[in-house]
Amino acid sequence: MQLKKLTEHIYYTPNNPKGDRPTLGYIAGNKTALMIDAGNSAAHNAAFLEQLRKNGLRKPDICVLTHWHWDHTFGLHALNMETYAHTKTNEKLREIAKWEWNENAMRQRLADGTEIAFANENIRAEYADPQKIRIIPAGNEIQEEITFDCGGVTCHCLHLPSAHSDDSIVAFVPEEKIVFIGDIYGDDFYNGHNRNLDKTKSLYDRLQEMDFTTAVPDHSAPLLKAELLDFLGRFAAQK
Repeated sequence: MQLKKLTEHIYYTPNNPKGDRPTLGYIAGNKTALMIDAGNSAAHNAAFLEQLRKNGLRKPDICVLTHWHWDHTFGLHALNMETYAHTKTNEKLREIAKWEWNENAMRQRLADGTEIAFANENIRAEYADPQKIRIIPAGNEIQEEITFDCGGVTCHCLHLPSAHSDDSIVAFVPEEKIVFIGDIYGDDFYNGHNRNLDKTKSLYDRLQEMDFTTAVPDHSAPLLKAELLDFLGRFAAQK
């Protein structure tokens, strides 16, 4: 894992396809530091925190989740900090917290469509013993938006429409013109990779209005605003 500096106040660790470890973001304010997403395991976010330490950066005070999917949330229990998520994210995490992680239960969730093969495969890659998985909800909930004054920079966490997941949150840092977008521009993995065009058009419109230059997604390299809008615009044009 390598920590990359994007701007004076913005850092991230690139995604790793092995075990489906997503990008983790870091916003370095003068008084408050934010972590974007909790990682897919305690080992994942421990490696992230170690990178911060090695680079002389303070431990985050707050972690904000972009959505409920396992690779962004299963490391939450290991973080000793304030945590925030959309209300729908927490609803889903409370549901998943009741799941069993033995072989029979995991196979049954695949069979009945509760889980998808891609997630099941990568959970097994990340966890030698899935029974050690622990799921908790975030300590604080976001309805539509919340703003953190980090000192020198602000972070606007906004609930935006998404075909990927209804609970999607982006973290926008206007002073740096950077927005962490999670997987918000993707399709719906849990519904046959379908894409709701109405939600995609609404997302396109909202992002077009925002004054940013670079978007940081969770499973690829940073994108220029024009690149992101070009991708979404292909679907928006179908409406």
